[in-house]
Amino acid sequence: MTKQGPLSDLTVVEMTAHRAGPFCGALLADLGAEVVKIERPGVGDPARDQGPGPAGKSGYFMANNRNKKSVTLDLKADAGREAALDLLADADVFVENFGYGVTDKLGIGYEDVREVNEEIIYASIKGYGETGPSKEKKGLDLILQAEGGIMSVTGPEGGDPVKVGQAIGDLSAGMFAAVAVLARLHERDRRAGTEGDDDGEFVGKFDVGLFDAIVSVMNEYLTFNSMTGEVPGPQGTSHQSLVPYQLFETADGHVVTGVPSDERWDDFVDVVGREELRQYPTNDERAANAEAVTAIIQEEFAKRSTDHWLSALTEHGFPNGPLNDVGDVVDHPQAEARGLVREHDDPDGGEVVLPGHPVNFPDFETEIRSPAPRLGEHTDEVFADVAADQTTLDEWRADGAFGGAVGND
Repeated sequence: MTKQGPLSDLTVVEMTAHRAGPFCGALLADLGAEVVKIERPGVGDPARDQGPGPAGKSGYFMANNRNKKSVTLDLKADAGREAALDLLADADVFVENFGYGVTDKLGIGYEDVREVNEEIIYASIKGYGETGPSKEKKGLDLILQAEGGIMSVTGPEGGDPVKVGQAIGDLSAGMFAAVAVLARLHERDRRAGTEGDDDGEFVGKFDVGLFDAIVSVMNEYLTFNSMTGEVPGPQGTSHQSLVPYQLFETADGHVVTGVPSDERWDDFVDVVGREELRQYPTNDERAANAEAVTAIIQEEFAKRSTDHWLSALTEHGFPNGPLNDVGDVVDHPQAEARGLVREHDDPDGGEVVLPGHPVNFPDFETEIRSPAPRLGEHTDEVFADVAADQTTLDEWRADGAFGGAVGND
C-alpha cells in the first residue's frame, strides 16, 4: 500500500469548533491532507472540555481532531489577522463553521482571503447556510433535528418524537462539506487545464447548513408527502414503506431483518414457519395488514434465541443483524477488519479507541498519523514556515498575534 494518502499534497486550514467543521477537517486529514486548526488563544475549541477525557482534550475532541495541527491566533489583533492571511495565502482549502458574518468581521471572509489567494476553496458551514430568511439564526444540531423534520419521524411508534442518538446534522453537514471541497478542487484543476475557459471567474466558496443536511437526509419522506399528503409520525423500529423490515425481539435479545422483494416472501415464510403468512404475498398487502403480519413474526421470533435467527436468516440469504450496543460495536470483528475502530495511544489520554475512516482504499490505508493536538501545540512550527523571516515572526509575537505564550501551554 502507498504510504501517502490521496490528499497528501493539500493544505487545509480550518477555523472550526464543536463537530460539523472539525468532522469535515478530520475526513480530509484522514485522507492525507495537512490540516492546520486555528484556535482562540487560551480558550480553543469548546469541544476540548466537553465529555470525559484529560483537561483540554476530551474524547469528543480527540475523535474529530486527530491528524491535525493546532495554532493559536488572536484574530482581533492586526498581527493575528495578518498571520492568518499569510497562512491562508498558501493553503488549498479553508473550512470554517462560525456564526453568520463572523469571519467577515474578523477580516478573513472569502473576499479577504481571495485577495491573497485567488484559488482558495472556502467552505462555510452554518446552522442554516448563508441565504434565506433564517441565515442569521444560530443553529445547533438538536434544534435542526427538530426544525428539519427528522425528529418527527424518530421515536417509538405512536409515541413522542425523540432525537436521533447521534448528532446527525453536524456529521452529515461535515460530510457534505468534504464532498463539496473535493468538487471545488476538481473544478479548480479542470479549469486550470482548460485554455480559453469561458466559465468566467473561478469562485471557490460554498456553504452548507445543518438544516440543509437534515432536510436532505429526510430523502423519500419529502417525496411521499408530496404524493399522498400524509404526515408520518415516529416510525419506531420499522421501515416507512417495507413490511416486514424492523426490529424483532428474540428469546434473549433482538434481531433486525427484512424481506427485500416479493419474490423472496415464500422463502421467508419457510424460515419463520407460519403458513398463514402466505396470504400476504406482496408488500402492498403486507403494509395494509402490517400489525397482523408483524405480530405473527414477532410471536415466532420470541420463541428462539438471537443466534438461531441470525444463523437461519443468513443461511437463507436474508439480511439480518443483532441489536448491538456501543461496546459490541467496538469489539465487532467486522469493525476491526475494516479499520472502523482504531486503538490509539494518546500522549495525554492514554489508551483510547478512535473511529476510523469509513472508506477503504486498496492502495492506501487511512491511519492516525498524529494524536489530536494540544491547544496551540504547533504555533511555533507552523508560523516559522509562514513568516517571511524571523523578524516578522518576532513582530507578530510581540504584537499579540498568538495571544501571548505559545507551544504546549
